Amino acid sequence: MSPQPTLTAELEAVLARYVEIQQEAQRLQDEKTRLREQLAEHMERSGCEFWQPLVRGLPLRVRLRKTVEIEYDEQRLHDVLGERYRLILAPDLRKLRRNLGRVAAQLEPVLDLVGSPAPDRVRAAIKQGRVHADEFAGAFKKTTKRSVAVLRAKQEDAPPGAAREPVGPPATRHLPPDT
Repeated sequence: MSPQPTLTAELEAVLARYVEIQQEAQRLQDEKTRLREQLAEHMERSGCEFWQPLVRGLPLRVRLRKTVEIEYDEQRLHDVLGERYRLILAPDLRKLRRNLGRVAAQLEPVLDLVGSPAPDRVRAAIKQGRVHADEFAGAFKKTTKRSVAVLRAKQEDAPPGAAREPVGPPATRHLPPDT
């Protein structure tokens, strides 16, 4: 386990504000979802798919799109159709990702179409003498990206003396103004 930094008052304030912003962002996302639903219902009732209202001097573009999603019971179709099941299949990127280790060998003939250089394979090819490191000069850019994730720890994972109450202000319910 990596060393734990000291929680100074300044860092505690940073983390508390971060959690507040997370809560506010979630509240805003929920509100946007509700507002989009209200707009969609209004546009459907109006029979309108595209609308350009002027709201408080701001020209807006509102578009309603409908997409149909079909979820198949794949096992049932496979059982019913048998060999003919293959007639209705198309590549599924999620399944390819999930099963990549099992199908990688079958993809070898088309890697120039669907593959990208992989750092571990580059290192292996250089080590084996199949390619030379100088051949990569100017052909790549190496960057280090930092990522910070702030998540709520499960109570059993929290350090001793950790607060049981949520960090930040309590969630508030925002009501629309009286009209």
